[in-house]
Amino acid sequence: MRHPLGTVLPTVLLAVLLTGLTACGDDSGTVADDPPRSATPTPSSSDSPGGDDRPGPGDPVEFELVTTLTETAARGDVSTEAVPLPDDPAVQQFVAAFTEPLQASVEQAVAGAAVPDDMQLYGAVVNVGCDAPDQVQVVENAGALQVIAEKVPDPKRECFAPMTTVALVLVPASAVG
Repeated sequence: MRHPLGTVLPTVLLAVLLTGLTACGDDSGTVADDPPRSATPTPSSSDSPGGDDRPGPGDPVEFELVTTLTETAARGDVSTEAVPLPDDPAVQQFVAAFTEPLQASVEQAVAGAAVPDDMQLYGAVVNVGCDAPDQVQVVENAGALQVIAEKVPDPKRECFAPMTTVALVLVPASAVG
């Protein structure tokens, strides 16, 4: 006597296994490709009469990367806007969502950052996923700064726990009005 379950069970198990393996590679982090280039120059707010030096929407912003910090299973969500970090209360609010090791790393990096008078320090979660990007772009988007991770050259296909990557950048004060 044949058992129908004996022939169906291996097929079902294989389908479940393959579905589970492909789901491991998902990465919810935001990673930027190179910014689109257009053949014609786009007007920016600096082209307008009145001499406003602030960038226009979606314009790249000059910046200096202070550091990127990555910690496994550190919590946090990818930032839609960069957070100004002018003082300790702002830093404490920024790191509140992270686990203690990433909180300590960010606090130490902020304390060690030399911020010139004409610059402002910003922080952002640039990735939560299997990769640890170490390069970013900064753009002005709808009146706010956004720090976007650049693509990792060799992305990992799977990981045991997501990693949270925070970027700290210096931006000219003139870019943020």
